[in-house]
Amino acid sequence: MLRFFATLFILASVATAHADFREFRAVPVDPAVGVALTGAADAILKEFPKLTADNLALSVIDLTKPDNIVRADYHGDAPFYPASLVKLFFMVEAYREFAAASGEEVKALKTLHSYNGEETKNPRKKLTPEIERALREMIQVSDNDAAAFLVDLLTDTASGPELEGKALEEFIERRRKLNRSFASLGYDISAMAKPWSFGPFGRDKQLMGENKINRNRASANSIASLLLWIVRRHAISPHASDAMLALLERPLSPPRPTENQVKDFFGESLPPGSKLWSKEGDTSEVRHDAAYIELPDGRKLVVVILTRGAADDKALLPAIGKRLLAELGENRE
Repeated sequence: MLRFFATLFILASVATAHADFREFRAVPVDPAVGVALTGAADAILKEFPKLTADNLALSVIDLTKPDNIVRADYHGDAPFYPASLVKLFFMVEAYREFAAASGEEVKALKTLHSYNGEETKNPRKKLTPEIERALREMIQVSDNDAAAFLVDLLTDTASGPELEGKALEEFIERRRKLNRSFASLGYDISAMAKPWSFGPFGRDKQLMGENKINRNRASANSIASLLLWIVRRHAISPHASDAMLALLERPLSPPRPTENQVKDFFGESLPPGSKLWSKEGDTSEVRHDAAYIELPDGRKLVVVILTRGAADDKALLPAIGKRLLAELGENRE
């Protein structure tokens, strides 16, 4: 009987690993970090006059002291088109949908099923080699084809010619699956649309709706919260969180030969000896980066930078990174 209750405890622990946006909101706001973000923003707006205050958002979580995590933001709840940062949400949903259970979870389920006289089954669909390849390509080199493949699998949809009537309504409703999934966790985001290089076309264009009402949308705080899940090993499960963090890792000394998300992005601003886990997003309209970093001085930070209207300036994100790290350093206790 004790073993039975221990099994239930393990399964309950696994279930509560599904952290949500309320976990982020519960992190205390540190005025000193807020001052640093405002100082960095003011300096950057002067240095890059093309960038306006309403087109800049910052969110920072300081995890240096595990028992005293703090955060702050600058326009952190403002909605932005996330570009390829939406792939972070696709990644988390893919692990929720497809990831194999951890060894501890499988063992607990076997025990529980044996008490109930049931056949043991994996609680999730299989994470196949092809899905794993798509996840790697989507995160490590930001491949849009890989993202499209995963969106089709996650929502049971397929791109194609225009649809009419109920067929179009059903297509759009299926694509809302990720929105519903994250809304249940407190997130106000939209992750309905595939990232395109030159599209969308056909039914994917219809999906956007009047005035692009269904366009992908996220905030700096929502993305910071997602990274907080992963870094704290609360995203789906510790096992899944570790796998996601491995996908996000970006070696710096030396970088991978295929690396395309460090130079001209936030990672370029980091001092030697730093460690970086990140995902960028950029189009002709926006230029973003979302990262977890470990600095040589011991600081551990989640940093999200969203910008709009100055995407053609490749010096922008490294400059914001340098200014932000300098301000945060000056405002340390």
